[in-house]
Amino acid sequence: MKLSENPKFLHAINQIQSLPLGEILKRGLSKFIGIILVKPIFLPVALLLHILNYRYVNIFTDRIGHLAIEPDTLIKAQLLGEVKPRKWILLSPSNRTANSTLLEYWQPYFIVILNPFLCFLIRYLSWPNLMRFDCESYLRNIHGSQESYKIQKEWDNRAPLLSLTGRDQTWGANMLKQLGIPPKAWFVCVHAREPGFSEVDDEIQAYRNSSITNLIPSIQEIVRRGGWVVRLGDKTSSKLPAMTQTIDYAHHPLKCDRLDLVLCAKAKFILGNTSGISLLGTIFGTPCALANLIPISTLWFTAKDISIFKLLWLKEDGRYLTFYEAMATESSTWQFSSLYEKHGILPIENSAEDICMLTVEMLGMLEEKRRISTEQSLNNVAIKSAFKSHHYAYGSAATIAAFFLEKYKDILFQYDVE
Repeated sequence: MKLSENPKFLHAINQIQSLPLGEILKRGLSKFIGIILVKPIFLPVALLLHILNYRYVNIFTDRIGHLAIEPDTLIKAQLLGEVKPRKWILLSPSNRTANSTLLEYWQPYFIVILNPFLCFLIRYLSWPNLMRFDCESYLRNIHGSQESYKIQKEWDNRAPLLSLTGRDQTWGANMLKQLGIPPKAWFVCVHAREPGFSEVDDEIQAYRNSSITNLIPSIQEIVRRGGWVVRLGDKTSSKLPAMTQTIDYAHHPLKCDRLDLVLCAKAKFILGNTSGISLLGTIFGTPCALANLIPISTLWFTAKDISIFKLLWLKEDGRYLTFYEAMATESSTWQFSSLYEKHGILPIENSAEDICMLTVEMLGMLEEKRRISTEQSLNNVAIKSAFKSHHYAYGSAATIAAFFLEKYKDILFQYDVE
């Protein structure tokens, strides 16, 4: 593999390029001080903390998906007996915390450190195998499968680790009323990852983006069946047109961390995409219907989830890559827009019709009206057999939507291309 296509190299370069010069210098100086001064001087402290069973966990608290699934995976792995019980230390300075309310939910399981100076000291006490427990393999493995899939599958039908507190249940009911949702109404959270969410790596991650307008038929179908819709997002999201029983929460004055969490936890399901906000629902046991998943080897996490993914258009040949073609090449694991562009491959966004069919299938599953035929089950088994140990979602318990396997069978189940 060329250095220019090595995932670790690309990840490091893209991280550097996404930062302003001042931040690069600040981080460089911090690392220099930490490595040259803090590590040697405080080695006896690290040894003592190691003996006392304390471990710093390098959980990525900056993004909501990581702050959700990484702690959840660690504690589940511990309860399953795959990780020894420790006194876990989670570092989350306020300027690097994706959701402060979610952080409160992790406090029974972790010693949460908020002070920036203490975070700095503890981070540099983290000699490998001495004070640090590495969580990168859970959801940040750039060149292989994510271990969270394996742990979440082993957790199987057990109850979610987290549930809303009585206080948040009461507060949430009042907030739903203020949003205009009737007390006994059910609702679905919908989300499309759009440009503008993360300016520092927008260009790098553009292959994950999709259009909110393609969710409008799904929104209308949910409303037609008596449900309400809450559109998730941030202030940079494009605005939804006014629609009945639909709340553009991304631009609502009540939007806050606490309500983000309550909405995801209480939704009938989340209609999402390759973006971390859906994982906030996953850890509370909310089913997810995911469209536009990419890389092509991506699925969601639990047996309650169904997925469809972006197909890959080969520009030079004027055709789609078949699923088995893609899974046999590095394109199945690419996590950078530049790689798709360099190789002339265009990820094709799922159509509004396909997303609506995904929504209908999820509603049917939740209403126990969805019937999967033997052939459809075998199709899922066949597709998932193409997932190998280096693929992103290897070991996932989630399934691919039955309609998708049928509609695109000529692309998905074709082995040879002339």
